[in-house]
Amino acid sequence: MDETEIIEKRRTFVEKIMDADMVLVGVGEEFIEDFEDIHKFPNLMSALEEVDIDQTLEWTIPFLEHRFLIEHREGRLVEAYRNLFELVKDKNYFVITTCIDENIQKAGFDAERLVAPCGNYQMLQCSEKCCDTLYPSKEFSDLVNQAILDQVGLDSLEVPKCPVCGKPLVYNNILCEQNYIEEGYQNQWEKYTKWLQTTLNKKLCILELGVELNLPGIIRWPFEKVAFYNQKASFFRINASLYQMTEELSDKGISIAMNAVDFLREYRLSDRKE
Repeated sequence: MDETEIIEKRRTFVEKIMDADMVLVGVGEEFIEDFEDIHKFPNLMSALEEVDIDQTLEWTIPFLEHRFLIEHREGRLVEAYRNLFELVKDKNYFVITTCIDENIQKAGFDAERLVAPCGNYQMLQCSEKCCDTLYPSKEFSDLVNQAILDQVGLDSLEVPKCPVCGKPLVYNNILCEQNYIEEGYQNQWEKYTKWLQTTLNKKLCILELGVELNLPGIIRWPFEKVAFYNQKASFFRINASLYQMTEELSDKGISIAMNAVDFLREYRLSDRKE
């Protein structure tokens, strides 16, 4: 896709959002944090070097990643999210994301208008799923941070344990695989489904951003269904490789063959409808 076509589609993208009554946003795999900027945090790099030396400390890696996510407030992903927020902040919007890194919350999005069915780093759960209890992760994350700052070594930390069965606690997200406790996002999911019910016969702008086929039942297929049944919907599918639109949506869908993060990062206020 040449630059002229990209500019024109970006203008249409902005105009459709501005004209919409409601905006449905789906954020997928192109927005997953890759931790490339972790080298900018010397304390975290030193901790990772400690893990390289002592393999028994590998259990700390997810907790070090969490510290990075807490401290890393900038970067290309956050920039893209901020531009997206500027577009939708005054709209009746809802966001569903399969990313677990919570970068989207650094851009100002209302947590009550966001659901993350794949979980995140906010809560801990039993690694063996002996019960459905979830525990806030902040206290242990602070202990990890203090150990790093005091340079006392990660071996000064003890694996957080489930108070019920004594097995290790892990973050409540899909990295738990079959043991993932889904209760953590259910309240927001209910808000999301109720919100969706109000979109029928409304001018709905659907933004599918960087969504691939790892978990098509969460965003990709449901979004297609919503777009199909809403006669007033417009549908944008933005992806570097999986941008193709179904034939059924060809009359209301716009495909943009570009990485969704890069597409949003290049958005400028001048792209707004005059």
